[in-house]
Amino acid sequence: MGEIQNQGKPSSGIFAFLIKVCIVAVAVLFVITASVSMAIDALGIDTVQGGRAFWKSAEEKLYKLADEPDLPPEKKAKIISALAKLSNKYRPYIDALAGKTSP
Repeated sequence: MGEIQNQGKPSSGIFAFLIKVCIVAVAVLFVITASVSMAIDALGIDTVQGGRAFWKSAEEKLYKLADEPDLPPEKKAKIISALAKLSNKYRPYIDALAGKTSP
C-alpha cells in the first residue's frame, strides 16, 4: 500500500539507454557510409555497372594498365625482396592452414 507506482511515464534509466542506442546507431551508420564512400572513391568506381558495361570498363582498364611504363629495375628488386621476406615469414602459418606440414 505504501508503494509508489509508475503512472505510465518511462523510467529515466531506460529512456537514457534508448537515447544512447540511437546516438550509437546514427554514428555507426555515418561511419559505414563514409567508409563505403571512401572505398568507392579509392577504387575509382563511378557507378555500379553490370553486364556489358562492366566488362567493357574492365577491358579498358586492363589495356590502360598494360600500356603504362614499367617500374624501374631498382624498385622492382625492392618490391620482390619485400614479397620474398613476407612469404618466408608467413609460410609456416599458411602451410598449417592448408594442412601441409613443414619441418
